[in-house]
Amino acid sequence: MAALTGRTVSRWVNFSVEDAAAMRDIPFNTLSVCGITYEEQDLTAFQDAVKGALPGMPDAPIEISGPWDTTAVVTAAASGEAPALSGSHTVLSVINGGSDPKALDIKFGIRAHWETGAPQFGITATAVNGYLCVSYTVDVSTMTYSAKFVVSPGSAIPAWGTTIETVL
Repeated sequence: MAALTGRTVSRWVNFSVEDAAAMRDIPFNTLSVCGITYEEQDLTAFQDAVKGALPGMPDAPIEISGPWDTTAVVTAAASGEAPALSGSHTVLSVINGGSDPKALDIKFGIRAHWETGAPQFGITATAVNGYLCVSYTVDVSTMTYSAKFVVSPGSAIPAWGTTIETVL
């Protein structure tokens, strides 16, 4: 068991998303920033000494890219285990453009593979909560994919936590 404090590197980050049946770890090379962002509503008046703003609605888009792969699906790794990688195409081609919210989990291992107690960002899917895959494209010249995930309309806000997201 590794210490759950300190600095880490991207090598220990794991991306998991739900397909039609279970959580799947998929290989990736790049991952966009993770977290909640708020649009800014400008409330500045001419007499104000400095520009003022009010946070608007939250957003939490996620973009990834990585190697195109057709490996068969396997169940995502448990706490403390190395990622059990499923093929990126095998998983993403099934969920792209779907309207059913999917669980999504980005796990940050601290100097080792992720384990319970280390940071993670995501959401457990329900009938109304989760992420939608709105874009999945393949660059044939490099055999890499790109995918974009957005929060499902009416969903709860994804959150930072320390326990794995699951499929309900």
